Amino acid sequence: MVRPRAQSAHGLSFGTQAAVYDQVRPGYPDAAVDLAGVEWKGLRVCDLGAGTGILSRSLIARGAEVTAVDPDEAALAHNPARSLRGTAEATGLPDASVDLVTVAQAWHWFDEKAAAREIVRILAPGGRLLILINQLDVRVDWVLRLSRIMHAGDVYRPRYRPEPGAGLVLSDQALVEFSTPVTLEGLIDLARTRSYWLRSNATTRARVEANLREYLTVEHPLEGETALPYMCLAYLLEVDSAGGDRDR
Repeated sequence: MVRPRAQSAHGLSFGTQAAVYDQVRPGYPDAAVDLAGVEWKGLRVCDLGAGTGILSRSLIARGAEVTAVDPDEAALAHNPARSLRGTAEATGLPDASVDLVTVAQAWHWFDEKAAAREIVRILAPGGRLLILINQLDVRVDWVLRLSRIMHAGDVYRPRYRPEPGAGLVLSDQALVEFSTPVTLEGLIDLARTRSYWLRSNATTRARVEANLREYLTVEHPLEGETALPYMCLAYLLEVDSAGGDRDR
């Protein structure tokens, strides 16, 4: 388990690989984003833990008014949305100022209970929280092996449901399967965007790269471009109108 302080430090390291991150990390499938069930034109959205803007760009294209919140200024420099340096636990946004909070690929970095209280504070009445998690589809044998070699940490837990408290309750969910085209070099770059790589020394990085190259040329030869299977786990949460456990 990563301690909160170390977790925060790792979360600030993605900006160092911002350009590569945007090139090799997949976007979020429409079917997952549409789980929000909203009219996007003019919608006030806080993209929390927005990073370089992979989701922010999609939301802007849909017509939303997006504020990207992230503690990593290097990552935010690549984000086209209005940016605000802040955290999930202290966004810096006014009370009841957004209609939707999106969290893409960042929920595991947060103190969930503190983040939930902050999200409820900034949501306008009727507001929603959409959590999106892209994972390598480790149900596929060769992808599971790939994930383990790059120490991706992608583990599919079918029974997992976010339960952050503060009155936020799960109202809908979806699993959307998709794939992206990759090459061997693209998979090496993908490994370079993972937190394990970013916090490792040069010796460990060289070992991971050598293991990946051996796997993708000997055990599971990869020639040219292939489809890399992913799954997007989408969770929609709403504020319990009865108040629920807001203060927990």
